[in-house]
Amino acid sequence: MLVDLATTVPAPLAAALVPHAPLLAALRRLLQITSWESSWYDAWLAVAVWWALCLLCEPVLRYLLPVLVAVVLLICPRVCASPATEKTLQSTVADLALINSLLPKMPSIPPPSSLMRIAAVVYVPYLLLTYLIPLPILFALLGTLVLTSRAPFTALIIATLSRSAYLRHAFRYLVSVLTGEPLPQTVLSYHPTPTSLVPVPALRFLFTIYENQRWWMGLDWTAALLPGERPSWCSPPPSHAPVSPPNAFALPSAVTVFLPDGKGRRVKRTAIWRWEEPDWRVVVHREGGAPSRVERPIPEETTDVPINESTGARLLKAAGKMRESSISSANNTTGSTFGIEDVHEDYPEEDHIATDADGWVYGDNKWEGPSGKGGMGKYTRYRRWTRVAIVVETVEVVDDGPVGIERPDPPPERSVPGQVQAVGTMTMTGSPTEDSPLRQRLRRALVKTSE
Repeated sequence: MLVDLATTVPAPLAAALVPHAPLLAALRRLLQITSWESSWYDAWLAVAVWWALCLLCEPVLRYLLPVLVAVVLLICPRVCASPATEKTLQSTVADLALINSLLPKMPSIPPPSSLMRIAAVVYVPYLLLTYLIPLPILFALLGTLVLTSRAPFTALIIATLSRSAYLRHAFRYLVSVLTGEPLPQTVLSYHPTPTSLVPVPALRFLFTIYENQRWWMGLDWTAALLPGERPSWCSPPPSHAPVSPPNAFALPSAVTVFLPDGKGRRVKRTAIWRWEEPDWRVVVHREGGAPSRVERPIPEETTDVPINESTGARLLKAAGKMRESSISSANNTTGSTFGIEDVHEDYPEEDHIATDADGWVYGDNKWEGPSGKGGMGKYTRYRRWTRVAIVVETVEVVDDGPVGIERPDPPPERSVPGQVQAVGTMTMTGSPTEDSPLRQRLRRALVKTSE
């Protein structure tokens, strides 16, 4: 109500706002245009009007000044004579708040000594510019820079140019010449030479492993996946290479490098890996919150498990039907067969995808449409296991001998629980062979359900 608003707003403030409501509305509109908050057409039109004012200022003031004064005097009384309403007061208060948010921040003013130096340095270039270029064009160019300083493309151009170290140094040097202040000292990071006895600072690495599962009717979520898709444990996209599960994941072995020190001896530099965190953690990102790494129990993987013949037959039949539907849908959309070389999965930025309380991200039958909630149409899910490792270097001087890199002998190959091949061998009818990865995954899934 107008009465409530009039009683809420103090009388002196209302008396100052009501007569100046049209002026405040015009100022708010002008700030929106110059801040590029409204349509771009209005902003470019403002630039064109500024050029017209600069180029036609002298003829207009010479021939049309009395007409402009008469038009302004005729318009202002009519605008100010309109009675105040509730909408007028509300819009005026809103205009004041918007004007306050759109006003640009005033830059810091240098001290008087620096101002005098700047004026002395730019005086000669200013006289040269005014001699070569007319003043109206100079003012038009300066106004164009001011009007486009808050445009989105200007911020993009500044961000692109600021990536160049040469341009940043040139800008600092120019400011130093204008203000007379010395350049800030550049602090270089210390990198020891190969023969130095100072070790390289420790480096931290974040290892990420993806755990993948598929939903099967009667089995719920299991690690039994289809042939041709990502394995149950894999590396981050886009490679999805098979990796060991967290309980069997091993850090790289220590690497030793022997270098001559120029004094008849050798410098032995050894890079040693170790875990900085005691356990693996799952990335959890709830809706409306920030991503966090939470400890969760690592699932156990079991191999060489017997499978019931009737249940296995039903599962293999379901897998065959699901694979046929995937092939048909892929042929209808892309015209290619379903295979590890033909599927291209585009994932958004992982940190922006919401998860459930255990870090699971649910997707459809093709691992697309990621969501933090399961339900109808969600047949696949994955979560990220992360752990921070640190590599440190030890340096010591040893006796003379051969130089080069010394690596430990690779350990004998062994089967790692949970690490399977990415693609299984399929017959012409679509059923897996005896040694296919799908049968192995189904066996592990059945054991979990029987337990």
